[in-house]
Amino acid sequence: MAVIGHDLKALKRKNKTMLLTQNKKMKNSSIDGLAVFNFGIPAFKSNSGLMTCPNAGKCAAGCYAKSGAYSWPTVKNAYEKRLEVALSPQFSALMTGEIEKLLKRKTVKKLVIRIHDSGDFFNAEYLTAWLNIIQKFPSVHFYAYTKMITLFKGRLLPKNFRVIFSYGGKQDNLIDAKKHFHSLVFDSLEALTAAGYVDGSHDDMVAALGENKKIGLVYHGAKSFQNTLWGKVAA
Repeated sequence: MAVIGHDLKALKRKNKTMLLTQNKKMKNSSIDGLAVFNFGIPAFKSNSGLMTCPNAGKCAAGCYAKSGAYSWPTVKNAYEKRLEVALSPQFSALMTGEIEKLLKRKTVKKLVIRIHDSGDFFNAEYLTAWLNIIQKFPSVHFYAYTKMITLFKGRLLPKNFRVIFSYGGKQDNLIDAKKHFHSLVFDSLEALTAAGYVDGSHDDMVAALGENKKIGLVYHGAKSFQNTLWGKVAA
């Protein structure tokens, strides 16, 4: 992992952006003591040119994380800062500290963390850093959507970490729709339901904690569904 020349205190002073936040979907999922937070990095490619979604395929044309609020300068800057922290040797310490603070909140009875509302596990070293963090908190449930299928093949994952393979990438052929938790984008709720998928468009807990392996998402990007190149799959 790239090393940035900051010690822990210097990085904290420079980067005032919270690593764990809540978007609307996370807030909708946070009820009755369940607290859901997410961590995100720039979608597809950072300002420095780092490919944060190396396996993005047809999905790149209509990625929701490249439009709307994600395109606002302040939001883009926050995601760039989080990537800087993720690339630093202090990443584990900083993330561990934030998780510990959340667990101390009296209102938090169950903590769930989504890794990447934007971006992906861009290399093996970065994934390993996350796995080390996850193993420190067996009472916290982590989950992630990913298109980095081969990166997870053969890895023994912590029991408190759910991985959801996301169609629309370069390795769709490696997803076993009958075996793996996976997600697929639809143009309407009717089409999603007819295909036998559970709707995860507004409440992510069906993906994070549910038993149905088929997670459907209704497309809500800036471009029309018809003008994107989303792939279809018989599942």
